[in-house]
Parts: sequence; structure tokens; C-alpha cells
Amino acid sequence: MPGVLPPGEPVPADGSLPPAALAGVGANGFGVYVHVPFCASRCGYCDFNTYTAAELGSGVRREDYADTVLAELALAR
Repeated sequence: MPGVLPPGEPVPADGSLPPAALAGVGANGFGVYVHVPFCASRCGYCDFNTYTAAELGSGVRREDYADTVLAELALAR
């Protein structure tokens, strides 16, 4: 059985928010959770999506991840 989305406004081609979504912007506070998946060691009880440096290898840099998070947050301004 295919899923059916409720009626609503179509997503603008340019990615901007539709007018109905912009109506309440600024009325409420803004909160964000930033998950940092880099750990020195993995705790046995941790259920979070985490990676140790050995699992990631030398091609992944924490600085790149931080830059990407900051760029994503800038989109929310």
C-alpha cells in the first residue's frame, strides 16, 4: 500500500520556506542539538552513532565535520 502525504503547500523549487512557514519565524526560540560522533574510545553502554579515530581512518577530519555543522547552522539564520 503506497503512503499518502497530507495536503499542503508544494516545496518551492528554490528551497525557500513557503509563506505559511515564515509567518511564525522569530515568534519562538530556536534550539538545536548537535551530535558530535567522534570519541576517543567507545563506551560499552553508548547507543549513539559514534566513531573512534581508528574506525574512521586518516581521510576523515574533525575540522571538516565542524565546518559542515557551522555551515548547516548558518542556513537556519
